[in-house]
Amino acid sequence: MTTSEKKIYLVYGSQTGNAESIAKEVSETLISDSIPTECISLNAAKGMKNLKDTCLLLTIICSTTGNGDSPENADAWWRSVKLRSAAKDMFSGIDYIVLGLGDTNYDKFCHMGKSIDKRLSELGGSRRLELTCVDEATGLEETVEAWKIKFFEVAKSIHETYQQAAVEQ
Repeated sequence: MTTSEKKIYLVYGSQTGNAESIAKEVSETLISDSIPTECISLNAAKGMKNLKDTCLLLTIICSTTGNGDSPENADAWWRSVKLRSAAKDMFSGIDYIVLGLGDTNYDKFCHMGKSIDKRLSELGGSRRLELTCVDEATGLEETVEAWKIKFFEVAKSIHETYQQAAVEQ
């Protein structure tokens, strides 16, 4: 696979639909800008073996449910990634960004976003933006909109860099 065929993955874990709708909205914007993008749930991403060959940027948008638990559509992926036996270089060479959704009315605010961000780093991933935590109790809109601006800058820069590298090959 050539670098021009790589894409940005928007992968979500969503219990009530907020993380999923943010991921899909961001995905549609990237696609409208002709940036190859795939938007799937974290559980659907569990079986992706060749991520290093296909991924320009791994973007995870995940909510926290219950007492710091992962959403149902992220649970299988999270269990596989948090295993002690997980390859220490599982995310080596992969740039990533995490957006965590939570509620400050709960003790474990944005626990999944924080845990995923930490684990991706432990397994060799390269953080491209600091973790952003969104408080659903005070409203998502302002924080998500500010995150999107930063995200699109990074995503477009990464895409342009890889397109240029593909042209030079």
